[in-house]
Amino acid sequence: MTLPLRKHLLAIATTSALALSMATPALAHCDAMDGPVITEAQKALDSGDISPLLKWVPAKDETALAESFDKTLAVRKLSDDAQELADQQFFATLVEIHRAYEGAPFTGIKPAGEIDPAIQAADRALEEGEIDPFLAQVVEQFEQQARSRFEATLEAKQQASDSPDKGREFVEHYVDYVHYLEEVHNVVAGNASVH
Repeated sequence: MTLPLRKHLLAIATTSALALSMATPALAHCDAMDGPVITEAQKALDSGDISPLLKWVPAKDETALAESFDKTLAVRKLSDDAQELADQQFFATLVEIHRAYEGAPFTGIKPAGEIDPAIQAADRALEEGEIDPFLAQVVEQFEQQARSRFEATLEAKQQASDSPDKGREFVEHYVDYVHYLEEVHNVVAGNASVH
């Protein structure tokens, strides 16, 4: 492996891991109406086949999910309003089980259109079977952030001795710069939670 490729891959891994570590439950996409879990649930309900959904839950919860699925199918037949309510309840049940499986809290179903762009790009890479465009974008963003922080810190360092105010300005830049790179390093080294 060549040095430029190795540097490129390291930057990609670092930035990807950092982006994931900063994800909060609000940025989760398994609880969004247009996320992969609910999108697949909608298809399963329309086809009447729960099989594709079972991968999203632990084996111990398959029976409970299947019972909810069967009840949902029965209620859906009553009316359009009943279908909408039954579907929403099923989505909540599915996502709650899934989130517990991930070790994350269930905070309700989120509307469509709120999925973080990085997660959308990661999913698109899987759909297209090609990750290089996503990685190139991540590397570019990481380099911009790291360089910007470095340059601001270096410039402030050169003036830090001019006055206490200039010294404080340097310290602000220094803290931001060092903590950013420390966080990236900890994520890459596996010292930070990424979900």
